[in-house]
Amino acid sequence: MHFDKALPIMFFVIFALVVGSFVFKSFKYGGFKAAMFGAPIERTIGEVDGGSGKIMSIKVKVHMLGGNSPDKAIGLEFVAKSLTSYDMIPITLSAPEAKKLVGFIQLAAGDNAE
Repeated sequence: MHFDKALPIMFFVIFALVVGSFVFKSFKYGGFKAAMFGAPIERTIGEVDGGSGKIMSIKVKVHMLGGNSPDKAIGLEFVAKSLTSYDMIPITLSAPEAKKLVGFIQLAAGDNAE
């Protein structure tokens, strides 16, 4: 087989593996968002508006993640929406990392109690 004929086949196989892997994770963890976090979402704790303008709105959602991995306990979902786009950025934190982040936020907000 010549290289010029094999290249489209290789591209298709790689593409199919990537898509298939994501579809498998979606079924395994229970949905698109859970697949993005790499763990099932047990429940959504809440959300905070991150400043909405006329053009774009931003929200931060906090999820409690399930599963048995201590490295995937908390999920932060940053969502930015505008008329022409939707961006979702998932961040997965362990419980100690989440507590550290809370401390940084309290410090930045002027709360000195640790």
